[in-house]
Amino acid sequence: MVVVRTEQVRAVLAIAEASSFRAAALRLGMSQSALSGAVARLERELGVQLLIRSREGARLSAVGEAAVRQMRAICAADDDLRATVRAAADGATEVVRIATVTAAVNTLLPECLSAFVDDPAVEVQMRIGGSGDVIDDVVCRRADLGLITCDPADGGPSTADLHVQPLISAGVGVVMSAGHRLAESATLTLADLAGERAVAFRAGFMMERIATRLAADVRVVSEVESTPDAVRLVAAGVGVCLLPEFSVGDQDPVVWRPLGDVADRATLALITLPHVDTSDRVRDLESRIRRSGRRLDRRLDHSAPSANTTVRVAV
Repeated sequence: MVVVRTEQVRAVLAIAEASSFRAAALRLGMSQSALSGAVARLERELGVQLLIRSREGARLSAVGEAAVRQMRAICAADDDLRATVRAAADGATEVVRIATVTAAVNTLLPECLSAFVDDPAVEVQMRIGGSGDVIDDVVCRRADLGLITCDPADGGPSTADLHVQPLISAGVGVVMSAGHRLAESATLTLADLAGERAVAFRAGFMMERIATRLAADVRVVSEVESTPDAVRLVAAGVGVCLLPEFSVGDQDPVVWRPLGDVADRATLALITLPHVDTSDRVRDLESRIRRSGRRLDRRLDHSAPSANTTVRVAV
């Protein structure tokens, strides 16, 4: 009898999404050796090769591609079972699950979630991670909806299983410490950044792709994997960093300035699974997120920081 464990299936899907054993292990919170062992055991049990390994990373084999929908269905069924059991044990409390990038946590979500805070019949669970993590959570039905950042030049998420609703589009600018010499200018150009120390995102992140296109003449002194890490380093004076304006809010003492000679933009988008029957509360939350997104998009489109205004990044 073939025995398939859900954690083995999740391991294969995570590797396929990240194209990397290392990134998938970080996402799942396990060691690379444990991850490799889980996949190897599943392949032995099924008698097939699900992943093709190479020095460049890993990808699904033809057999893996053929089985990916069934693997996602296994994960979804497991999540539904766990949610049903939890709801029954908790007195039928409905769990609304959100997966989100950090850019939405202090911009859209606080206002949208306020209506659910005092409702004893609802428990909101939030998972925060990169856009790849969020997509994986929604596709595998670990989350009812997700918020991601995407680069319009990339054409958005590659999976056809998602319904993508753009919420906010904002220009890419420069974040710097409040006392930085460039903070006095209302608008900057790429030439202004020549020779500056910079905090950059690692390969595979949206802002790394945008920064590569812009090819600013900066000296990268630190690489990060999250916006909060980038902001902390910028606030400490380590260097400047490229970030979209919708990451700007009211938390850390860093200044955002637009780049007048750059047309690149980034998008914050809501993702859901089409043809999935969701609850009234999930649909209500989706509506609140769309309304809040429209308001913030209008505000960003009609406002720009002055030379004497300190804008703080909320991530």
